[in-house]
Amino acid sequence: MKRIICVLLVTVLIVSMLLSCSMPLRNSGEEKQRIVVQLDQDYWLASVGKMLKEHFPDVEFDFVISRGGAQYLNDAALNDDLADIIIDASSWTQTSLFDDDYDINPKDYLYDFSLADIIIDASSWTQTSSSDDDYDINPKDYLYDFSWTDITNMFYRVYLDGFTNEDGSVNWLPGAASVEGILANTALFEEYGIELPHDYVTFVEACDKFSEYGIRGFATDYKYDYTASYMLQAWSIPLLQSTEGRTWRYEAMDGNIDYIPDELGVKLFSRLGQILKDTDAQADDTKRGYSSIFQDFVSGKIAMIRQSTNIAEYQDEGMNNLILLPYFGETDNDNWYFSTPGYSIAMNGKLKGAGKKEELALDIVRYMFGSDVMNAMADRIQSVVVYNKDVNVDVQDIFSNLIPYIESNHMYTYIRNDSVCRASCAAVQKMLAGDVDAKQAVKVFNNNYNAVKEKSPVITTFDREYQWRVSDTGSEAFSVRVNTLREICNVDMLIAPAAMNAGDIYKGSYTAAQLQALLMGGGVKFYTKDATGAEIKDVVRCLVEGCGRDDDPISWDTLPASSGFTMKISRDDKGNMHLEDILTDGKSVEDEKIYSFCYVDVSGHTLLERAYNYDMSKHGGVHMYKAEADIREGEKYDGYIAHTTNVEQQWIKYFSDGGRLAAPEAYIQKN
Repeated sequence: MKRIICVLLVTVLIVSMLLSCSMPLRNSGEEKQRIVVQLDQDYWLASVGKMLKEHFPDVEFDFVISRGGAQYLNDAALNDDLADIIIDASSWTQTSLFDDDYDINPKDYLYDFSLADIIIDASSWTQTSSSDDDYDINPKDYLYDFSWTDITNMFYRVYLDGFTNEDGSVNWLPGAASVEGILANTALFEEYGIELPHDYVTFVEACDKFSEYGIRGFATDYKYDYTASYMLQAWSIPLLQSTEGRTWRYEAMDGNIDYIPDELGVKLFSRLGQILKDTDAQADDTKRGYSSIFQDFVSGKIAMIRQSTNIAEYQDEGMNNLILLPYFGETDNDNWYFSTPGYSIAMNGKLKGAGKKEELALDIVRYMFGSDVMNAMADRIQSVVVYNKDVNVDVQDIFSNLIPYIESNHMYTYIRNDSVCRASCAAVQKMLAGDVDAKQAVKVFNNNYNAVKEKSPVITTFDREYQWRVSDTGSEAFSVRVNTLREICNVDMLIAPAAMNAGDIYKGSYTAAQLQALLMGGGVKFYTKDATGAEIKDVVRCLVEGCGRDDDPISWDTLPASSGFTMKISRDDKGNMHLEDILTDGKSVEDEKIYSFCYVDVSGHTLLERAYNYDMSKHGGVHMYKAEADIREGEKYDGYIAHTTNVEQQWIKYFSDGGRLAAPEAYIQKN
């Protein structure tokens, strides 16, 4: 009895302390087994999230939508904060490209209940970008080993071998494959009377003809190290399928070789050098990332780009005249696509020996590799190849031209090795700059194969931790994020979708890469407007109640977060969310009053247009916003403005200039 009273007194004291702060944390919930699922993309909510909740009604799922990738997972592992189940698109099967600050092994942590239990990520730890990561870690120390389970029997052995460690352990399970090739805008080809290429000669001819009209025939995001690795391999698949190519590939994938033989290397880089010349690649291309290539392709400034079957984002922009072409060889028989898992699934290593929770997590993973979930996930990322037995996925009409290549197995498996990725980047970027020829590029490649990067400088230090977990009044970490973003954007009110709540904010020092990992990636922008209270309510309602988007909320932890106002929200018996009101200083926001307002998102216009019932087809295909750069000096414009400098850059600059994290506040009032 004394112990109970003591606990109650401590609880009262803690609650009193929290009430004296800016954000009270009052939790209420049913007694269910709790499983934390990390998603690296918000679009998984519409497929995976809903299906898991329906199939496992007695489980309390918490979904954390993170940036994913090595940096995020490294930080989570180091802070004992990994999800229970992880879905990641590049997974943790290879280490960071950098030196570095930590030397840890994920096997010790994957399967403490403070770690999240299941991780779903499309970028994961199988590949990393040299601009992003500051750790050298080994996933086996933190991830669950599936090798002893029956789950591995669900996969074709030839594919699972690529996910098997030297000691026989299996930490990542491959989901539906993402097939990559050359995405062509067929409408542009038709407009200019140019034939679609069918081999390398006709590919070059198409590029030359487009250049006559001031359009780039082909371009890609050379800013990233993995792009250099993709390009080096993709355009020489027949060579890499030869005896000398296969020998080096297998040695490289197994980590048994730390260089590329001169003869093979010269052939590879000579071929790539020709590609760079024929596609008019420039030194400035090394500065171009995904967002700039995306915008130029959508606007018709580029005819063909390197892309996977995951083209939903382009279709959302109204691009329905698309075809995924292969990487071209000298003849039709030399044309190839290559594939990598569109996502991989892992479990927290601390679930090992956790009794019923371990069994439950394994059951969830089994279900996720069943036909229903696999088809839902494959449909969302538009995959056409699966690695597990007894599951077939439908090939969409837009990808019907891939079927002969799938049937003839003209699908090359990308070399998943960080050393190759790092070395490719160093050599290809020097080739783009015109500093080296093919023979010299081989030397650069080999010199960088096992190079160690200098430690990145610390930009800022946080003196406390903020958790992402959602209480009755919201998430501390999410509130800190949006309040800081509102300070950066300098507006009265700001709202951001759940994807911006990329996990806990840890105590300690932060480099630029670590600061990046605190936010959703992919070119997030500020969309600002001097809006009426009524307009703001419509936008908030769309985010809270859903409007047919993949990231529509399915639980309290998938709601957006607001800054500068509180959202009064109710939830009905079916689990649907309802916005009752938005409040400032405890009073309803006035419908006619004007507030400076900001919505934070990647392609924010899709939600804004639904919130405003704005039909692009009735406005000549013009979006309801203007890019900041397109507004002329002195022009009066009262619509939404998409800011040119993305949020990530402004976020890092804010802390570089001495900015501090804003304090958390309650932003949800449950009705």
